[in-house]
Amino acid sequence: MAEKKLVIDQLKLTYDGLFDLNGLYRVIDAFFYEKQYDKHELRNYEQILPTGKDIEIELLPWRKTTTYFKNIIRVRLRMVNVKDVEIDKDSVKLGINQGTVMLILDGYLESDYEGWWEEKPMFYFIRTLFDKYIYKSTFNKYQGWLIHDIQDLHSRVQKFLNLYKYERGV
Repeated sequence: MAEKKLVIDQLKLTYDGLFDLNGLYRVIDAFFYEKQYDKHELRNYEQILPTGKDIEIELLPWRKTTTYFKNIIRVRLRMVNVKDVEIDKDSVKLGINQGTVMLILDGYLESDYEGWWEEKPMFYFIRTLFDKYIYKSTFNKYQGWLIHDIQDLHSRVQKFLNLYKYERGV
């Protein structure tokens, strides 16, 4: 059994206003493609209510940094009261969405993800010693990479959503 360490716990971003749902998903998808993460979609749920759509998306992208370490980012995206609206911008009608968006990011660093050191109790003991004393600096380096990736994704989504903050006055 691989050992997972929670590096970042619930980094949140909340936004209320106009946004482009497809554009938001493209920003997240492009980030994971650029950083060479393998994307795994756990949940994509949409419910239509009288007040608007409720959408839940949960992604679990991962990237193998070495044959021993793997970075995992858990992305939970919840959108409430999403309505389709049209705005006029430069005499062109644009179809975008309006609602509340909540993004929650979690980061995990998984060691021995293939379970090589789990076959015998002695191997497990040796792995624990290696993790605690020998791989400590390597672990800190990959942990820093994971923190940087999560903060980069958080800032990209925040910048994308702030683009639509100023559309209300139109």
